[in-house]
Amino acid sequence: MASKSKQLESVIRDLRLCFNLLRTLGDDLHRDLGVNTSMRSVMESLVRGGEQTVPGIARSRGVSRQHIQVIANRLSRAKLIESRDNPADRRTFLVSLNRRGQRLFGEIQKREAREFERLSRVLSGHEVQATATTLQKLSAALKSPKPTE
Repeated sequence: MASKSKQLESVIRDLRLCFNLLRTLGDDLHRDLGVNTSMRSVMESLVRGGEQTVPGIARSRGVSRQHIQVIANRLSRAKLIESRDNPADRRTFLVSLNRRGQRLFGEIQKREAREFERLSRVLSGHEVQATATTLQKLSAALKSPKPTE
């Protein structure tokens, strides 16, 4: 039997593959809306967290501020978000979805709900729950500071 670390390595390879396949699915699913998976992800952050700064979105997603800024610029050019001065910090703006962005994200969620329903047919409720628990534990471990040696 393979060691637990080797099994985890295999799981992480599968996770990367799933991530890439999900990104492709999302890009294909929303191409006609002019929204790619990265844009969709930032829109979701704004729906879930409300008005935020670009650095705040980046921290919550575990990516660079520059990466989120590029995506926010695309969303702004597509007229899906609006920004306003940040009274707490003059160096950053607060961004939020505008009405058009909210409507578009509603359509995105409807499309994805159909895909999630289709994909859920291949998994049992137990498998979904076990996967969720495992991914939450793995995410928490990745977020925690590494012990010094």
